[in-house]
Amino acid sequence: MRELNIRNFRDVSGYKNKYGEIMKENMIFRGASLDAISFDDAQYMEEELGIRYILDYRDEQEANLAKDIVFPHAQYLRIEALQLKEHKDEGFDFGNMLQGKMTPHKLQFLIQYIQEGYKTMAFDNPAYHQLFKLLLQNDGHVYFHCSAGKDRTGISALLIMFALGMSEEDAIEEYLLSNQYLKEFVDDFYKEHHVPKMLRKYSDPLLLVQKENIMLTIDSIKEKYQDYDEFLEKEYGLDEEKRRLLRLIYCE
Repeated sequence: MRELNIRNFRDVSGYKNKYGEIMKENMIFRGASLDAISFDDAQYMEEELGIRYILDYRDEQEANLAKDIVFPHAQYLRIEALQLKEHKDEGFDFGNMLQGKMTPHKLQFLIQYIQEGYKTMAFDNPAYHQLFKLLLQNDGHVYFHCSAGKDRTGISALLIMFALGMSEEDAIEEYLLSNQYLKEFVDDFYKEHHVPKMLRKYSDPLLLVQKENIMLTIDSIKEKYQDYDEFLEKEYGLDEEKRRLLRLIYCE
């Protein structure tokens, strides 16, 4: 796969589930916004990677700040994934938020804000309903994203892996990979905005991913349901037959 100008872009594959099946390559893709790629890259994503659906988790105002490129053929759908009743216009785009004046009070608010999102987003989320609908259609590969491809995108990737019977440990590992993929971007961001090293550790929880955040999602699910199968069926209509179909499509 050639390098694309997309933050945190990757193919979610190679994990083995409890049935001994392995996630196929070049089927499920995740990452950040598609505003910086070339038309040639868009053609490559369609023709070489087979991508037919682009699912954008940002709200309208957030998406307009960095509009995805128009693809030749792939269908673009935007469904807001952030389920907080009161949320900021930037969604979870903390890069934009941190460019303004940062105070301890604002920093604490943003950390609490992201934690509340992790507690609520996994439940009856219209964006994730649409994701599973696309995955079940099996007529094209799916690319799903938010601004940085780490939080809203990270939770949905976790749910996909649970639906495919992957282990909790592997799902968390896939989530944490964002720190590797975003390291260069975050380092450049700190240099560009002259963020002192002593302050970077306070900003890291906003620009990178934290295991304790995804555990908020996992613990919230476990508080409500006896297992992930019950959760997926009650929240997203993924009964045993639909989960089996997903494995037939995306595992081998």
